Amino acid sequence: MIIQEHHNAKCLMTDKQKAALGLMIESVLKPDNRLRSCAHNQECYNELMDWRQKMLDLLQNYENDGTPTQSS
Repeated sequence: MIIQEHHNAKCLMTDKQKAALGLMIESVLKPDNRLRSCAHNQECYNELMDWRQKMLDLLQNYENDGTPTQSS
């Protein structure tokens, strides 16, 4: 389905894209103790958590907008 908005086309996500996005969000939310331990060892834990939050914000924006990141 395509919706025209001021000369911009906006494609809605398919059910499979929505499911995949939900899984991606879950994977970012899920704690990875090994990765976090590496971040502590490399003294970049706070930076890792900053990137995690940025990715969650981006993914949740896609979820709220209902648009895929890329046409498939």
